[in-house]
Amino acid sequence: MSLQTTEAVVLKTFNWSESSRTVVLFTRDFGKLALVDKGGRRINGRRGRLVPFARLEITFYHSEKESNGYISDVSLIQAFSLEQEGSLGRLAFASAGCELLYQLLSERERQAGLYEYFVTFLELIETVGKQALAPVFLTFFIRLLSFLGYHPSLAYCVGCGKGEEQLPNGEGKLNFSPERGGMVCGSCKTVGEYYIPFSPESHRLLLALQSASLKQAATVPVGYTETTRLLEALTKFVSYQADIKAELKSLAFLEKLKNSNSMS
Repeated sequence: MSLQTTEAVVLKTFNWSESSRTVVLFTRDFGKLALVDKGGRRINGRRGRLVPFARLEITFYHSEKESNGYISDVSLIQAFSLEQEGSLGRLAFASAGCELLYQLLSERERQAGLYEYFVTFLELIETVGKQALAPVFLTFFIRLLSFLGYHPSLAYCVGCGKGEEQLPNGEGKLNFSPERGGMVCGSCKTVGEYYIPFSPESHRLLLALQSASLKQAATVPVGYTETTRLLEALTKFVSYQADIKAELKSLAFLEKLKNSNSMS
């Protein structure tokens, strides 16, 4: 049994006794990793504690004969308190980012570039103005899909390849098909197929976010209605393309924010 050390962020925990649990981490060097945290639920534990929304240095025992390793030590590198103005929204978007990674990442597949991108996302969710939270999250969502090979076709029709100027139908709307993987022009639209209608403005916004860096996205104004529409499209897209059967909670948290000041 070998001893390994890596940087990591907690994605999800599963309690299975009064004192112990299994922790799913996104690690810089080993990708998504599930480790047994023996005694980790005890408040008076001797080693460092696993905390959410933080960069941690994890030392763990790894065995080729067992599916999960065991955490040996934890030290805090950087904590994201998410306590600035709009803290409810910050917590919700950070949680949604962790949820998406938990759902989409493969076990033990190294994604060092994506890990650094995720850390940048958490840093911005902690520091940007509350109005910038939605576009930063949407950009993270879109770019995460591209990182993992699920690249939605937004500038071209998935059926015939027509460019964005030819996508609007006769009513000036654009059709997004989660099942087919992107935009569908009027000629390629199929009766009875599920589509999410986009206005030209929503489409241009999504294209802008797709090509933006996280810092650039923070300067793009996106309201609650647009956030809900774009997030619905992306969530439906990933459910079809990644074959995720479990319901993602990335839309549910927005309802909790609707009547708060976290997105206004």
